[in-house]
Amino acid sequence: MIQEVKFNIKSLIKQHNLTIGEVCKRLGQDRGYINRITDEVKLKKIIDIANAIGCSPGELLAGL
Repeated sequence: MIQEVKFNIKSLIKQHNLTIGEVCKRLGQDRGYINRITDEVKLKKIIDIANAIGCSPGELLAGL
């Protein structure tokens, strides 16, 4: 499941002409933050990532 979310995150980052580094900087995290997300990720983190990208949390969860 988390692999699908990570794929969606990376796809949406590209669609919004951003880099993983830029998104992590907006979150106040280091560049490896997104890669360290596990199946136990809290919804709050998904919402924060969506806000940093400029998309809805639902878009990150698409396909689940």
